[in-house]
Amino acid sequence: MNQKISTAFKNRHVVTMTDEAWNGVQSVAKKLGISVSELLEKVGSGELVVIDSEELEDLFDTIDGLEGLLDAKENGTVSWEQVKLELVA
Repeated sequence: MNQKISTAFKNRHVVTMTDEAWNGVQSVAKKLGISVSELLEKVGSGELVVIDSEELEDLFDTIDGLEGLLDAKENGTVSWEQVKLELVA
């Protein structure tokens, strides 16, 4: 990940959450190779974006639809209705 060094003075804050949530946050930070503090800094500064899983699923569905359209264009035409039916399946 891009390593920015902040010159801003940092204050201590307390975060209250369940053990399950804390373990999840620690897991994400570990996967990114950063500390929990750095993870929260990146989210708070907008350097790292959190996306809702349903929104991500919608994005993947859109990508699948566009890939279907591209495939149809390359291999012959397919109606939009047919593409939508494939997305639902």
